Order: sequence, then C-alpha cells, then structure tokens
Amino acid sequence: MLLHKTNEKLEAGQAPDPEMLARADEVLEEMRQAGVLCTAEGLMPSSRGARVTFPGDDGAPRVLDGPFAETKELVAGVSIIRVDSKDDAVRWALRFADADPGTEIDILELAD
Repeated sequence: MLLHKTNEKLEAGQAPDPEMLARADEVLEEMRQAGVLCTAEGLMPSSRGARVTFPGDDGAPRVLDGPFAETKELVAGVSIIRVDSKDDAVRWALRFADADPGTEIDILELAD
C-alpha cells in the first residue's frame, strides 16, 4: 500500500494542482497497464473526519473531530498495488515522486 501524505494546501481544502493530478493519473494508468494497481483513492481533508482513541482519559473511547493539528502524518490518498517485492513498490512510489516533487509516500505491506 502506498500512503500519499497530505500537505497544508490540501488540508485547507484547496484542490490539488491540475498539472500534478494529470501526472499522477499517468502513473496510475501505467500501474493499470502493468496490472499492479488494485485501487487508488484520494481522501478529503481531516476537517471532514474524526479520530477515535481507545481508551480515552476516563477509560471510554474518545472521539475527536477533525481537523487534526499535525498534517505531516496525515494521508491524502491511498494506492493499493500488488507487486512481487518491496523494491517493486519503491519503484512505483518513485514514479509518484516524479509526478509530485516534494511529496512523501509511506510504503506498507498489507497483512494476508
């Protein structure tokens, strides 16, 4: 799974740069053509979300409505790919980095 990190502009609700989106769509199409893309989804800003912590201060679950203060750990989009190795996943993540310089992508393996 490729977790595409957000930035302050996206968290403020500003639309992504159309040229960057076009470049990212090209990478997604390459992934489709290569047969590795399972799904790819963008996420709304954290102001539209909530965080549930277990347990809260009183031992019960706690719900905190967004937005969340620390944007560098938030995710703007998810791409789930099926590849043979972490190296393959890194190569695809680097293609996204070409499409959106300065972006940060976490690569995590899904549990079976």
